[in-house]
Amino acid sequence: MKPIIEAHRGYSGVYPENTLLAFEKAVACGAPSIELDVHVTKDGEIIVMHDANVKRTTNGEGEISALTLAEIKKLDAGQWKGFSGVTVPTLAEALALTDSSNVHYNVEVKRFGDDGTAARKLYKLLIDHAPTDSPHVVSSFDLQALLDVRKAGTKIPLCILGSKAYELLPIAKDNKFQWIHSHFSTVDQAFVDAAHEAGIKVMIWTVEVADYQKYAAMGVDKICTNWCKEMLALQ
Repeated sequence: MKPIIEAHRGYSGVYPENTLLAFEKAVACGAPSIELDVHVTKDGEIIVMHDANVKRTTNGEGEISALTLAEIKKLDAGQWKGFSGVTVPTLAEALALTDSSNVHYNVEVKRFGDDGTAARKLYKLLIDHAPTDSPHVVSSFDLQALLDVRKAGTKIPLCILGSKAYELLPIAKDNKFQWIHSHFSTVDQAFVDAAHEAGIKVMIWTVEVADYQKYAAMGVDKICTNWCKEMLALQ
């Protein structure tokens, strides 16, 4: 079976990462899955951005946790990559973009750091905007963040993230997580076989087009790439 091709922060090889534009372009080229990152604003809204600070990918500065949604919405999130006028999306906006399709999201949570309110809000959004064929996935490097989502409900598959694949396997087993997401360089055939034997699916980041065949042959379940259009062409 061919691996699922996942658009890393949307079609980010060409378009500004973690924006509706990047997500729209990923959907347009046929990507069945999109990875994005979320943080919580000062006023409790869930927005899409990789970094905890807005500086790298917008024309503003400051920690997301210290800014309101209204303040973040004034920023330009596309100018740095030549697409001026693109704003920072909320998670709700990203999910609404794919409501009429079977595209699913892999939502990477950095850390909630609250009483569970954000985890419950995230869970409800993912259930309310669930694709018809398979649910969205929540992933994190932070074990507690995943456990917080599980407290909110059990219908969303969970994925432990890390840079060393073999260290993730016992964590996934002990916590009954459905997915492991590791850096491609630490994944080999023996690991894929061991994960599958335990009933756990394997996804890898961030893979270049030239390496597609190698990891597809291993039987990984999902490949996360900045170049979704180019990689999909190989299937």
